[in-house]
Amino acid sequence: MNFREASQVLLLIAVAYCIQMVSSAATTKATEQDVDSDTEILRKCLREVGSKDLVGELQKVARYSKWTSEEVPCFTRCLASMKHWFDADESKWNKQQIADDLGADMYNYCRYELDRYNEDSCEFAYTGLRCLKQAELYTLETYKNIVSCASELNVTMKELQKYAAFPTKEVVPCLFQCLAEKMNFYTPTYEWNFDNWVQAFGPMRQDRTASNVCKVSAEQIKTRDKCQWMYEEYNCLERLNYNTDGSYPLESTTLSAV
Repeated sequence: MNFREASQVLLLIAVAYCIQMVSSAATTKATEQDVDSDTEILRKCLREVGSKDLVGELQKVARYSKWTSEEVPCFTRCLASMKHWFDADESKWNKQQIADDLGADMYNYCRYELDRYNEDSCEFAYTGLRCLKQAELYTLETYKNIVSCASELNVTMKELQKYAAFPTKEVVPCLFQCLAEKMNFYTPTYEWNFDNWVQAFGPMRQDRTASNVCKVSAEQIKTRDKCQWMYEEYNCLERLNYNTDGSYPLESTTLSAV
């Protein structure tokens, strides 16, 4: 394979991956025009921020999912800006555009990550777009498990919608326990698997240590009904970290959003 052929192969790989990177599974099926547009965005961004080593840059982009830091500096800022999701001059995310293009669920998952202002617009764009890609994967997994639990417990849509009001008493007993067990929210000794909570619901508004106020005591874990205290912890975490400051009209509780 000669250099030109190798470059074309790498370009196809990178184009395919970057189209996935900037187009969420939550959107409707991409049209041919959408694909052409995303391909052109990729080319423009590589010309704008890439080095002269085009093949090397394409190889980096093709392994984007394995990046632990941005390997092509400011590449994701360019992508997000071209999609009108990110204002590079203001270092600010266009939340309404994200919700319009990707869906409210994707936006809600990342809304606090997109609010953590960073004057380094390249880093801010990179962390935000990484979150949106994680949302594409994890929100589908969470909703799949909620639907599975709802089916097992014969939960109606009307009952699920009642969770949006943060009821003190769980609408359907043990619905959250079912979800918690499917998604491994707890260790065998009922400590939180916090990374699993964040994967399911998205980055939190508060620092993790602030969530300790939501943990019931060891004595209550031993003596109270497990479904009740698990739901109590979930309800507290939702109120503390996600859905109660009133500034996000698109939001809803995770359990009510199916």
